[in-house]
Amino acid sequence: MRITSQDKFQFLNSSLLQHCTYWVIYILFFSLAFGASNENVPRMFLVQLIYLPPKILLVYFMIDYLFPKYLYSSKFLTFSFWASIALLVTAIIHRYTDNYYVLDNFLPFFKKYPIFDVTQIVSNLVGLGSVLAIPCTVRIMQYLSQVQQREQLLAKEKAEAELLFLKNQINPHFLFNTLNSLYAMILKNSEQSLSMVLKLSELLRYLLYESNATTVPLRKEIHSIQNFIELEKIRYGKRVEVSTLLPEGNIDLLIAPNLLLPFVENSFKHSTKEINETAWISISLKISENKLTFFVENNVPKNSEKYVKEVGGIGLENVRKRLELLYSQNFQLDIVNDQETFSVQLEITL
Repeated sequence: MRITSQDKFQFLNSSLLQHCTYWVIYILFFSLAFGASNENVPRMFLVQLIYLPPKILLVYFMIDYLFPKYLYSSKFLTFSFWASIALLVTAIIHRYTDNYYVLDNFLPFFKKYPIFDVTQIVSNLVGLGSVLAIPCTVRIMQYLSQVQQREQLLAKEKAEAELLFLKNQINPHFLFNTLNSLYAMILKNSEQSLSMVLKLSELLRYLLYESNATTVPLRKEIHSIQNFIELEKIRYGKRVEVSTLLPEGNIDLLIAPNLLLPFVENSFKHSTKEINETAWISISLKISENKLTFFVENNVPKNSEKYVKEVGGIGLENVRKRLELLYSQNFQLDIVNDQETFSVQLEITL
């Protein structure tokens, strides 16, 4: 079997090889450092091998258990407690290994101290710090790099979601049909045409310019909904009945722009599709302190087989994703389709 350069790179980049290399370098370094003084490097090499198992257990207990369970989740006191216990236990094991094996068999010229001698335990703790320094630093740097990559990915996904939102915030069919209705009104010299131009201008200004802001006053979102409803009522005339209960006055709670309008647009789009009778839509918005409750309900066309599949589809799914990005756990979205009516209820803590 032929080994390619890519296979060699993957082998050299493998975690197992990197970990083994670290421990080999560690043993060689301290064997040379301590063995050079008494010119007995092979003996110190054996001693370092004897010390190695509890050190390996300590390192991987620290970086593979305590780090993910406590440190990464910011449980610093719990992490410090268990890390101190692990260090102390390892230091005591080191003292037992010294007194009952290493000093008798390899280093008889060294003086024995009581196992729980404070000075010796502190010395062992310092030595354990040296074995932990590089693995812990590397693991923390890897974690921070992963966090940064995750944040960059979330930012990219958010930017893509926002871009998709901006692309879809103006329904072309709504715009074309509104312009057609406006054209027909102008031909008839209808007085409604001036009002329609003004409302369409205000709505487009809001969608194209003010929607670029992170948040807008809730009153502006409500005003855009009112303009949209009025334009659709002019467009559909008596074919649709709309009941609204929207708060009035100077409401300055802040909300992400164009967050509620897609629900209203969805209700008009689907309740008026393939119908031979009057459609109806009910819209209400309530404010209780900083909690917003928005409710939209509409009829389901009786003779529309595609409605069940289409309603609440891509458009509302995009809104849900946007809500998750912007409000995380501070919202609840309930969508109900019972074949006769379709309703959306959104609760947000602003």
